[in-house]
Amino acid sequence: MAAILTVLRSGGEYKPEHVYRLAKQCRPHGFLCLTDVPLDVPYFPLMHDWPGWWAKIELFRLSGPILYMDLDTTIVGDLEPFLEAVEEHEFIMLRPFAERRKGWASGLMGWSGDLSEIYRNFLTDPTGNMNRCRTFNNWGDQGFISNNTPVEPVAWQDVLPGKVVSYKKDGMKEDASIVCFHGNPRPWEIEE
Repeated sequence: MAAILTVLRSGGEYKPEHVYRLAKQCRPHGFLCLTDVPLDVPYFPLMHDWPGWWAKIELFRLSGPILYMDLDTTIVGDLEPFLEAVEEHEFIMLRPFAERRKGWASGLMGWSGDLSEIYRNFLTDPTGNMNRCRTFNNWGDQGFISNNTPVEPVAWQDVLPGKVVSYKKDGMKEDASIVCFHGNPRPWEIEE
């Protein structure tokens, strides 16, 4: 069965309590965090001091099956279909919720095998790679991943139609399983 992972890089807006929130929502499935701080859930250390979302590139040190989700994700339904989909597809990413954006979005990803080529490509010039991924259609870690994947991803929205939604675009849809909070508000700002 696929492992569920997230990443916490300290020093930014995300804190251990955001990891605990997501881990609780993922129960009863196993949950791991790649991080640079000790946590009260299973975790393993980041190897590099890459800032912010760039720490996500380290995920690709690991072979699948892996289901990855950003810390600002909210689980509202069954994760079993996602875990099964990860085992059946080489690489699954989000189609960007902003229709004018090209490439792929990295807030929810899954892969069944070895995508370490992404990690190795980043290692060749981390600073240069970070500097090159600053345009609208080549933005951040997802721009790098989109342009360096050895496998053409499929979209979560096609694999599990209606099960992954954007809070900004769709709100808290009743039939969804995963709600992506990209940008503001953050899920903990609206949860009671």
